Amino acid sequence: MNAIKKVESPPKARLAVRVGVTGHRLNGLDKADIAALRMRVNEVLKHISGVAGEVKSSFESLYSDGGPPVLRIISPLAEGADTLVAEAALAEGFELQCALPFGRQEYEKDFADGLSLGKYRTLLGTAASILELDGSRATPEVENESYQTVGRMVLAQSDVLIAVWDGEDAKGKGGTGQIVKEALINEIPVVWINSGAPHDIMVLMGGEYEGFKKASLRELELRLKRVLKPEHPKKPDLSRTYFDEKQPTWTWGFIFEAFCDIFARDRVDTGGARVGDFNESSETEWQKVWDSCPDFPQSVKDQINEKFLAHYAWADRLANYYSNIYRSSFLANYLMAALAVLFALLPPIPGFENLWVLCELALIIMIIAITAVGNLKHWHERWIDYRLLSEQIRHLRFLAPLGLTTPAFRVPAHDTYGDPRSSWVNWHFRGIVREAGMVGTRIDREYLTSYRDFLSKQEISAQIDYHKRNSPRFHRIHHNLHLIGGGLFVLTLIACLAHLYVHNDLLTILAAILPAFGAAFYGIRTHGEFELIAKRSDAMSAHLENLRNEIEKTDFVPSYRLLGQIAEDTAEVMSSETLDWRIVFQSKRLVLPG
Repeated sequence: MNAIKKVESPPKARLAVRVGVTGHRLNGLDKADIAALRMRVNEVLKHISGVAGEVKSSFESLYSDGGPPVLRIISPLAEGADTLVAEAALAEGFELQCALPFGRQEYEKDFADGLSLGKYRTLLGTAASILELDGSRATPEVENESYQTVGRMVLAQSDVLIAVWDGEDAKGKGGTGQIVKEALINEIPVVWINSGAPHDIMVLMGGEYEGFKKASLRELELRLKRVLKPEHPKKPDLSRTYFDEKQPTWTWGFIFEAFCDIFARDRVDTGGARVGDFNESSETEWQKVWDSCPDFPQSVKDQINEKFLAHYAWADRLANYYSNIYRSSFLANYLMAALAVLFALLPPIPGFENLWVLCELALIIMIIAITAVGNLKHWHERWIDYRLLSEQIRHLRFLAPLGLTTPAFRVPAHDTYGDPRSSWVNWHFRGIVREAGMVGTRIDREYLTSYRDFLSKQEISAQIDYHKRNSPRFHRIHHNLHLIGGGLFVLTLIACLAHLYVHNDLLTILAAILPAFGAAFYGIRTHGEFELIAKRSDAMSAHLENLRNEIEKTDFVPSYRLLGQIAEDTAEVMSSETLDWRIVFQSKRLVLPG
């Protein structure tokens, strides 16, 4: 694979805009002027294309220079509106991706005549990607659910929805009215082109269907620009810093790793980016995952690697690198502060009277320098942001095979400080998702069976093993730091009591230096949040085991709907854990120990 050796810096996403389609079939277009309807569709597509071009020219440095923006239409290709919009989009230079409710041959039964079937086959032949779902016609209700599922797939892959619609409520599952309603609830803007002549255009926006906002194409343009352009928060815009990153050649991050290994009395997986394996570790991780799932289609593995591996590898390894630099820095600061107290108390050495003063001065300068450089170079912020980015991308490894994406960040109202939804991380991650689009594959019973094994035995089980492995280790680190800190204060008490009866310099030094080191270990324990990390790992193990048990029940029948729900639940649990971790650590910048 060798993904991150291909470029010297983290890859940028290519600007992409995804336009979904829903609308009536031919029997619902009986009041349409087809020529006028095509003109309206072209008007909307040209407007969206213009917005994409404007954003690309304004933010050229933050998007890949791999050519013009990717303009993509997502269509189930049902006869009628779906086909009409797809044809118009292809003529405007859009790429076509298709989500089908059934296998492509079974879906042909939906087309009433040879002309419609011919259009379907021709359009399918031009599609860049085709995802065939496991829909069924066993009963009318099951069949409607199949159309509903493909409609929701279109929404999951869309930034804006074109709806050729009469404005009436849905008459069944998967109808145009329902898909429009769900788009608005999910805050996807809808360009409503009335299915009856003269085909007026109206833009609908909102989070509540009953209270949606009627807008204009100009307001749609502003909404798209807000989505596509990077945010500029009050803090420094790390997106530019991220794209300028290089592979590290040296790090003192081993200090924190060694500290954890000693105090856990075992090897702790801190995610350390050991420089010697920076180029290989993430790729090796993914390759092991795929090798453990030989029944999973190789074509899907290749698509996932091509779309996401390089992005993940860079974000993951850089997150680990800055994590260990930052953690090693606060660890060193606390220990050097205690040593500075020791040097202040040591008696002068004849002939070297200023030695201890110089040593103390050197330590103080080092503490100030590490803190200043760390904050100036944003080690803490880089670690936090890069870790969030890498975890979101890693979830796509098991979501993308089902055409799913990571659920939107859900942040409590009282924790809007550092809200990732308005950060460059979310902008870049969504850009990666847009560029990737859907995988192309046939989801049948065999595929779902192999996917279930992949999700359960690899993705979920690997996370359970990780948390179960690290939880007792971080518990031990917390416990041992607590014991040492407490022990040092007890020794201080003994030294003070002894000093009442015996007066010498050693007892004076001990009475001062022991609590200094005790305070240092307490500061390390508090700053490192080892106990909290351990408790979060315990909770994560329990949540993930429940999901694994659900998917491994003997009576569990793999289906797209059930597996998709469990995959999304798994991503939700993992994302919530990542956000919780972010909230805990985002305020813990490097500070002078005091």
